Amino acid sequence: MGRTLTTAILTVIVGLLVGMGVGGFITYTTTSKVVKSVPGAPIVVGAKYDKTRNALVLDVFNSGGLPITVADSGLVFKPQKGEGYALANIPVNVVIPGGSIARIEIKLKENTQVKIGDILSGTLIYNYPYIPQVYTTTFKLTVGHPYNTSPSEVMNKASKAAENAKNNK
Repeated sequence: MGRTLTTAILTVIVGLLVGMGVGGFITYTTTSKVVKSVPGAPIVVGAKYDKTRNALVLDVFNSGGLPITVADSGLVFKPQKGEGYALANIPVNVVIPGGSIARIEIKLKENTQVKIGDILSGTLIYNYPYIPQVYTTTFKLTVGHPYNTSPSEVMNKASKAAENAKNNK
């Protein structure tokens, strides 16, 4: 009787461990599939004006699992004094895989005199595979104040904001 009870208890414990392992594996694979299929948004993690190339340079992070295709871009140049201008439909054709960073360069008009304090605003027009909609995002840079952050810093700030919003309900 004692031996049968011990065998039954050990069988139950082994069964629970195997069940948890199989359940964990199924949950992990399902979660990873969901994460890979979630469309992210392009997040600018670095921006600067490159004087030698006369261009706004954006480092763009794709926070999702699906690739983003940046098809076109636009640019608005607003000097502190004088007339500015806007450019639209500038071809880019850059694919940013999920979880990676790409550098996108948007050139200004030739002979544009950019000074510290001027504003450059770059717009990215992008889409996802299998989704027919087109989306836009815009980043504004004040010349002389380059922007630089890391993707993990952005994701940490987003997690904290989400947690704060959850706690404030």
